Amino acid sequence: MDAIEALATRRSTSVFSETEPPREVVTRLIEAATWAPNHRHTEPWRFAVLAGQAREKMGDRVAEWMRAEFDQEIAEKQAESTKRKLVRSPLIIVVSQARSAGDTVKDLEDYAACCSATQNLLLAAHAEGLASKWSTGTLAVAPPVFEYLGLPDQDRVVAFVYLGYPADDAEPRQPQRARAVIDWHGFEGLGGR
Repeated sequence: MDAIEALATRRSTSVFSETEPPREVVTRLIEAATWAPNHRHTEPWRFAVLAGQAREKMGDRVAEWMRAEFDQEIAEKQAESTKRKLVRSPLIIVVSQARSAGDTVKDLEDYAACCSATQNLLLAAHAEGLASKWSTGTLAVAPPVFEYLGLPDQDRVVAFVYLGYPADDAEPRQPQRARAVIDWHGFEGLGGR
């Protein structure tokens, strides 16, 4: 599969088989992630791999926090939904950004590098025959996630990558693609200005 084909055919899924990808495959995916463009070579990405009961333990902590922090009726629904999400795939790779205070340009560049690393990871997973889903939401800012993973408070969770083999009945989402918005400047012969 070439890069263009991988980009055109990779889709998010929320339905996975229970089969856990081998550790060596996950290691290859993370290595591919670190090939992302990274200004100043700061390598700001961090990867935490959750499998087995680790997903449930973190889900229990997040659910407990939600029940204490939010309106009771909403919190209970959100807590149960979050616990289900955290076990929908056999593996979760949490991609985070190691941040340092004081340099907003570096912070933005490092965030972009972590997003690029996440995309690399998704494409590498697709090339390995795996299904994946990039998610953030409340989990990306929940203090119990930071505590469970041992992340410093100033760091940023960039992605929860749900990862596994596709379930037999999984139908990947078919995103609607709008035509690319391109404004040509100084590119003669193609209607540019």
